[in-house]
Amino acid sequence: MNGFARRGLRLAVLPALLLTVFAIAAPAASAAESAPAVHTGTFDPAARQAALAHWTPERMRAVGAKSNEADGSVNRPWSGPIPHGVGRLFFTEVPGEDHWCTATAVGGANKDLATTAAHCVWPGLTRDGTRIKVSNVVFVPGYQDGQRPQGVFAARTYLLPESYTQHSSPDIAMIAFDQDRGSHLADRAEPQRISFDGADPGKTTILGYPGSRTARGNSLYWCDNVKAGPDGTGTWDSPCDMAGGSSGGPWLADFDPETGSGTVFAVTSQGTMDIDPGTGEPITTALSGAPEQGIGKTLYDQAGAS
Repeated sequence: MNGFARRGLRLAVLPALLLTVFAIAAPAASAAESAPAVHTGTFDPAARQAALAHWTPERMRAVGAKSNEADGSVNRPWSGPIPHGVGRLFFTEVPGEDHWCTATAVGGANKDLATTAAHCVWPGLTRDGTRIKVSNVVFVPGYQDGQRPQGVFAARTYLLPESYTQHSSPDIAMIAFDQDRGSHLADRAEPQRISFDGADPGKTTILGYPGSRTARGNSLYWCDNVKAGPDGTGTWDSPCDMAGGSSGGPWLADFDPETGSGTVFAVTSQGTMDIDPGTGEPITTALSGAPEQGIGKTLYDQAGAS
């Protein structure tokens, strides 16, 4: 079971929830008073070392082995070199088990940042109301079937909107990672550009590591040139039908498959679930993306200073 299918994209067990990005009023006030509130989590050096030891190539391949969601018809396997900065984000839920999401290197002042969905580092509550925490958080850019060509980076800090801890919106996060053998994340994995202006992206490319029957999280999939449009609740809608595990994956404007570069303007947040009439299995029929605009820039700046 993966992070998307179980709870990561909250698809397989819960219906899609509407996200609302609340506008923050801007009265005559100091910058500190008007800045959106940010929640920060950290991992101490011992926890980071434990995370690196936990995630062997075998464990990375095994975490999606039991995935059985139907594959969908819009998404398809990516062929060729993995696009710049895209990779698999691994973590352990406590209480719970190993999971994964998708994340993308975006540089930052410290050259250590990746962006993903907030629910990948703040999964929420158990059925009895216990808060679920995450441990063993590592990022593997360029991941493919257990191969880790650009290294394994342990998370030291994550930032998400304080509002997400209260009402699950907006569903975006920035993570700062340790260096791997003396190299920053941006030194090993060329970052994607990132936009915070909220402009209409037109045709969109969406990337992720879905936990479908075929992919099982071990291969990158994509939806190319899909139409992304605002849904009136502060999120972007698309017909992309990637399964769980694609949570946190980039929504890219102006993506060039030849160079592997584009501009991240949102990350995969939620999906609409249905039942495959042929197999009776769950299937994702559409994805929504949380925009990087607004508090995304605050998260990016603060995480880049960490």
